[in-house]
Amino acid sequence: MSGAYRLFGAETSAYSTKMRSYLRYKGVDHEWRARTRETEEELQSLAKFATLPVLVTASGFAVHDTTPMIEALEADRPEPSATPADPALAFLASVLEEYADSWLAKTVFHYRWTRKKDQRLAAQRAVEDYFGAEAPADRKALEDAAIVSMLGQMKLMGLEGDLGAVLEKSFKRFVKSLDDHLRRHLFLFGGRPTIADFAIAGQLIQLMKDPTPSKIIEKDGEFVVKWCEFMADPKAGGPFAALEDLRETLVPIFSSELSAAFLPWAAENLESSLAGHETFEVAFGRETLTLAPLRSSARSFRELRRKFVTAQALESLKSFTDEVGATVYLLRPPPPERPQREPRSDVPVRQTSGDEGVESSSETPSGGGDIAPAREAGEGGSRRRRRRRRRGGQRPEGLAADDGADSEAETEGEDEAETEAEASGGNEVTADEPSEAATDGPDTSSYGNEAGA
Repeated sequence: MSGAYRLFGAETSAYSTKMRSYLRYKGVDHEWRARTRETEEELQSLAKFATLPVLVTASGFAVHDTTPMIEALEADRPEPSATPADPALAFLASVLEEYADSWLAKTVFHYRWTRKKDQRLAAQRAVEDYFGAEAPADRKALEDAAIVSMLGQMKLMGLEGDLGAVLEKSFKRFVKSLDDHLRRHLFLFGGRPTIADFAIAGQLIQLMKDPTPSKIIEKDGEFVVKWCEFMADPKAGGPFAALEDLRETLVPIFSSELSAAFLPWAAENLESSLAGHETFEVAFGRETLTLAPLRSSARSFRELRRKFVTAQALESLKSFTDEVGATVYLLRPPPPERPQREPRSDVPVRQTSGDEGVESSSETPSGGGDIAPAREAGEGGSRRRRRRRRRGGQRPEGLAADDGADSEAETEGEDEAETEAEASGGNEVTADEPSEAATDGPDTSSYGNEAGA
């Protein structure tokens, strides 16, 4: 990626402010194009999906998801770096970004659209930002329509039942832990921001716009407020810190918040999505909720788990994730053991040679009378090789099957789940979850915040 860019976004979109902050930090030449009535036609001619933000390159190519945007720009413009050289820190930054995009986004949506005062002010901002000084005469009707539309998006965000109460408790814990950390460190990982800083600040900046959560931040997050103001246009103040120097205040963020709420939800959400379940249960302390899976979050958390398969070889990282109670969620649980059936003694078992790719055994694997004819020599191996090619390669040497890597059967199941999600035609598989969609214009069904709500 190179040349000048156009970034279409909205002040009420967490992902838009996340991306704009990153571009400013990197010194990338870009033009901020707020979504308004005047820019609507241009935006729709360029956008591939009904999501914000949209980053348009000099050649006119449009990108919607902030994570690949940032990854591509990091590779193209290494300095000033937003990626720690320490791979353990780089992975932890990815975990916190996922937390912001999948969990804090729900918090924004919940606070903004479930209380009358907050939702009314949010709807007013939406109309003002879109129409500017020339607001239409039916302004109140547009505000009411925005509120109704956003309340209709609750299910898309997975905000069902008592999850809102869980999110509020989670948010209050996070603000206190983050404030303690920022009292000692300029950014999350030392002297310069990472993708985690941009993602979390993007969500918190939105929360500071709404009356109810802003009071919580002002009360318990003095340094959070200052950090959010600085993150609008951040500058590096020094190098990244060592994990040991961050540990004292970083551990509580992960142990009391991520491992207590986000990671249990993300793990159960992924497993239920892969299994095709309509609902799943997840415990938050003493409280157990029944929720519907969100495939968008499942897909991104699946990628995070894949990164951890190799990253856990880092002693410093594994020690940290063990200490904060995160390892159990970052590794895929082993499949349940199937009860073995007793072999039938009256059925002869064909002994095969090692050349045929089938182990010689006096026991039948399936229990007797339903034994299939043996495969031709080499058939099993070639079939396995074809499956490996479809998955993009073999398992790295030395990686045990129980280290969290997907087994062949598990990977095929995941691919089926991903295909189903893509075939659903929803915006969930093209971008992150929306923080709130209706605030991006009066036609709240057309453009959301990176998820097309």
